[in-house]
Amino acid sequence: MCRQPIAPAEWDLHGGWALGDRTEWSNRACGLASLRMILLAYGREASTVTELLKLAVKHEVLTPRGALHSGIVGLATDLGVPSAAEPVPVADLFARLDGAPVIVSVTEQFPDDGRSGGHLVILRGYENDPTRRPSSETRRPGARHTVKSTSADCPLPAPAAPSPSRP
Repeated sequence: MCRQPIAPAEWDLHGGWALGDRTEWSNRACGLASLRMILLAYGREASTVTELLKLAVKHEVLTPRGALHSGIVGLATDLGVPSAAEPVPVADLFARLDGAPVIVSVTEQFPDDGRSGGHLVILRGYENDPTRRPSSETRRPGARHTVKSTSADCPLPAPAAPSPSRP
């Protein structure tokens, strides 16, 4: 299943054809799409997902199943957003979300082969209402995935001002 399809026009414009099959790479692009959203949230220059894929290939960040979490951290740090890859207990997740958006690995069921990875998405807040179950907003494949955030108690930190070189 293609969870983060890369648009054919973007793939062709940015030289994705040199990497091979667009659909195959799209199946492994969720971590890089998440990285792009984090970069944009902090006002950093953000390459297209295709350009980030090419960078990830160059730095050996990708495996046959997707991006290494440590590799995404390295790319994020190199691109101006200091980061860390670490397990976060569910009890500590709300405190993390108070400080910044977080890339998390989610799955309906862990694979039988012992892997613990899943689909990488951005969490950017939560509703501070213990009577409500966590909710997510998922659009059609390829669209952004978000957790609804309406609480004034936990706003997303103000992103940096856009770079003057951006149009």
